[in-house]
Amino acid sequence: MLRLAEQKARAVASVCSRGLIIGSDQVCVNQERILGKPVSRERARDQLLAASGRRLTFYTGLTVLDAASGTQHSLVEPFSVVFRPLSEAQIERYLDKEPALDCAGAFKCEGLGISLFERMEGRDPNSLVGLPLIALVELLSRFGVEVP
Repeated sequence: MLRLAEQKARAVASVCSRGLIIGSDQVCVNQERILGKPVSRERARDQLLAASGRRLTFYTGLTVLDAASGTQHSLVEPFSVVFRPLSEAQIERYLDKEPALDCAGAFKCEGLGISLFERMEGRDPNSLVGLPLIALVELLSRFGVEVP
């Protein structure tokens, strides 16, 4: 995911010769298995059943690239979600209300997906939606950008 974050930033830099460019990419891991976007309800159900009572870890690669100089700073931000034990009925109700077929892990933490969790662990919950803002502020400060 770090390689892809860097590639995304460099792709923008190829058409934009100045400014700071942000690239980000994320993977979700359940028991050493990378989860993709489920795309179908059946695969979403399978991902949620496999997550029941377990810890899923999201790794977000983040790059800030100065297009003019080529200088870049990058990091990987981990964030974990511990799922409550879930019944098939709970999973079906969730999928009826919020079929997160375009999200790795088959949930949206910014919506009803939060109800599936026992706890969240990490320094920045924004990591779950793909852009760890605390880490971004850290990388921007390396370029002299102070927020706020």
